[in-house]
Amino acid sequence: MSALPFYVEPTDPPSKQELLKAALKLFARDGVRESSIRAVAAEAGFTNPVLFKYFEGKDALALHLFERCYLRLVREATVALAEGGTFRARLGRLINRLLALVDESPEAVLFVNEELRRYWPRMSPATRRHSLIGLTRTFFEEDEVSRDVDRTLLIAAFWGLLGQFARMHAFGEWKGPAVNAAPQLEALVFKMLAS
Repeated sequence: MSALPFYVEPTDPPSKQELLKAALKLFARDGVRESSIRAVAAEAGFTNPVLFKYFEGKDALALHLFERCYLRLVREATVALAEGGTFRARLGRLINRLLALVDESPEAVLFVNEELRRYWPRMSPATRRHSLIGLTRTFFEEDEVSRDVDRTLLIAAFWGLLGQFARMHAFGEWKGPAVNAAPQLEALVFKMLAS
């Protein structure tokens, strides 16, 4: 039996597990707006009423998945930055952990990147306290980061680069594991950030 994806709880009933997997696949591939309840249920091997057993509708399902995927990104970033070492070492760990998540669940990373604007304002207050932008801003306050460029632009460049790479990987434009790009991405980001 294969391991469950991180966004599925082992205690979830099998039908809910299949709905979550099917929904993330379709939401990442086609977008939430373009994915119908009927399509999600069919992809999971069920009829529409099964979805309503667990969620009020497609949007509630999408928000549920978005929070789980977003919080996993936050966990990876927090762990990478919490470990000691130089700025460069923590940057390398951050990039490696994020790319490992791209390899583990490209749909989850793509979904968060594509739907952040839509679902961030609607997430629970507890989840909103864990901002990837805030975490990055704190990290970029260190002396190794250039003072010549506005931090907000550096944060946008960092997440934009990683988000675009995740898209390219998901669509097969990067061959092989995403983590293989870590040294090159780290070098690019470090050049961009260095003072």
